[in-house]
Amino acid sequence: MFGERPACGTRKYLGEHKPEGAKMGLKILGETEWMTYRELGHAVGAFGMGLIKLGLKPAPDGADLQHTSGPHTILIFEDTSAPWIIAAFGAFSQSIAVATSYATLGIGAVAEAINETEAKVVVCNIKDVQKLADYCKGKCPSLTTIVYTTVSSTETKAPDLQGPIKAMSFDEVLASGEGKPKFSEPTPEHLAVIMYTSGSTGKPKGVMIKHSCMVASIAGVGNKFKQFGMTEGQERYLAYLPAAHILELIAEISMFSLGAAVGFACPRTISSKGACRKRPDGSLNFKAGYPYPPGGIQEFRPTAMAAVPKIWDILKKGVEEVVGKSGAVSQFLFQVAYTGRFLAVQQGRESPLFRAIVFKKLKDMLGGSLLVGITGGGPISADVQGFIRTAFCMPLVQGYALTESTCAGSVQMFQDTRFGVVGPPLGSVEVKVRSCVDANGAPEVMDRQGRPYLDTDAEHYGAPCEGRGEILIRGPSVSAGYFKQPDKTAEVFDKDGWFHSGDVGVVSPDGALMIVDRLKNLVKLKGGEYIAIEAMEKEYSTSPYVNGVNGGIMCYGDGDMDRPVALVQTNTVELEKWAKSSNVAYKSVEELCKNPAAEKVVLDSLIAVGKAGDLAANEMLCAIGLIPGTGPMLGDATAASPWTPENGGLTASNKLNRKPIQQTYASVLDPLRKKAAR
Repeated sequence: MFGERPACGTRKYLGEHKPEGAKMGLKILGETEWMTYRELGHAVGAFGMGLIKLGLKPAPDGADLQHTSGPHTILIFEDTSAPWIIAAFGAFSQSIAVATSYATLGIGAVAEAINETEAKVVVCNIKDVQKLADYCKGKCPSLTTIVYTTVSSTETKAPDLQGPIKAMSFDEVLASGEGKPKFSEPTPEHLAVIMYTSGSTGKPKGVMIKHSCMVASIAGVGNKFKQFGMTEGQERYLAYLPAAHILELIAEISMFSLGAAVGFACPRTISSKGACRKRPDGSLNFKAGYPYPPGGIQEFRPTAMAAVPKIWDILKKGVEEVVGKSGAVSQFLFQVAYTGRFLAVQQGRESPLFRAIVFKKLKDMLGGSLLVGITGGGPISADVQGFIRTAFCMPLVQGYALTESTCAGSVQMFQDTRFGVVGPPLGSVEVKVRSCVDANGAPEVMDRQGRPYLDTDAEHYGAPCEGRGEILIRGPSVSAGYFKQPDKTAEVFDKDGWFHSGDVGVVSPDGALMIVDRLKNLVKLKGGEYIAIEAMEKEYSTSPYVNGVNGGIMCYGDGDMDRPVALVQTNTVELEKWAKSSNVAYKSVEELCKNPAAEKVVLDSLIAVGKAGDLAANEMLCAIGLIPGTGPMLGDATAASPWTPENGGLTASNKLNRKPIQQTYASVLDPLRKKAAR
């Protein structure tokens, strides 16, 4: 149907360029190489046949892979890329299940997943071949072959492995499967994906996603895309989030179902901050814009883009930084235009004059073609959502779903300008709320007014509603539970087919959901009061002194403390502006971050945004530690490092990895805890 239309676009990787004084290098990128849908289909068939020649076998009809031994599974341990999609689709074409693992989870976690799924083949990057083989030798009896890609690598030949595990290039597997493919098409009940979560606590769980779940979710998401005005064969999508995350995987496959052109990048290379572009004359372009844009978002000019809240926050602060460096007149004009357009958007109107004169350049920063932005993977603050809608001239809608629901939950309507709303359910699921009380009728969690969340509630803080409680999801999109973890499955999947999310929601009179609390991730303070640290972080992250690029802010509390504290990845540009205007002397940003006056000005800013966000009195921070973000971004972090997936500060899906942060930054956190224990 879409035969000669571009399907997968990959920019040629040419190496690294490290500017003088920079902490990390820039990826040097060349021209985009496109694969058509016809070529993609051919590659999928060849890779699937190549897997069969490597000894993989189609899973028998009706087989429960939890109790069926045999080579029916591959594991993909790679960043988002065209080979990732080809490998997954190739496996699907042969009724072979795909286990997924984040590229940042570490070799140990990958080895556990290999053993749990009995994976015979692993697809990974060439840079990981040797360490994976060394680690798995004698520990992973099912693993026979490592298939390596050369994504973001100038290497072309893997090490010559000694031992039972052999290495093959991705192209060698494709070549071995050439010829007319013989497909073993899966049934709806066949297991498609075993998706290992990137949770910050405990052992990763493998969520079992059947082909029927995938199809149902893609139908629901695809229908929502059409409501956004998207048409078959006309769209472009920027793929850069981990494909091992359900949001990205379902978004990509849904866009493929529409015949979209999918351009691949990574979080580092979506903008010019992490990449440079080689021109035809051999020179390098470091600046955003055309021709030869370094950033993927301008190269691929997407009509749709999904991102986690942290990415949207980074975009917001990037604009604010540019505006802050402009003259007083420009700043005044921007503020007037922003205020006018913000009010117009909230009222469902356009502001063509402001859009053309002030905001067109900002829209062009995102490629100039975005019809809609989608935010998911966590709550987004009203401040950030409102700014993106206004400044970038596009709807930014919030979605809610989980890996366990195969990314099917609810999505905000694009004409809905409310904040904190995640919209009505998709067509492939039904949603209800359960009263948050235990078997004895005791509250499991209460709101800020000390009231339990009940499904019979008719109001939420004075606003009418149609019930409050834990969000339950049921339908063809809901997964089959956790792989080989029946006890964990029984905890959250009930006998009536409902998945218990652990999130607390409010149903508005028009049927839209709002996420307002969490059954878990609540912290009990010394006085017995609970605080919701994730909700606090959402509000506090809007302070101009918080550096979202470096990981944002982590709030902390425990039963020995009367009040919460926080570690703050500091926006040192803003802090140095304050120091200069206040005549505060310092020799380095590290020294400035330890200055009590600097701590006070940042704490005052955090308290101000907390009050503006209606945080409760017991959610107000009493002390903070400022992190300069000048330490290593890769490898072992120090107490001055930013938080990244590469140094363990963030999970692979860019969520705070709390326990490692608490351990690494104990020298900063422990004194704060003492201050908070009155």
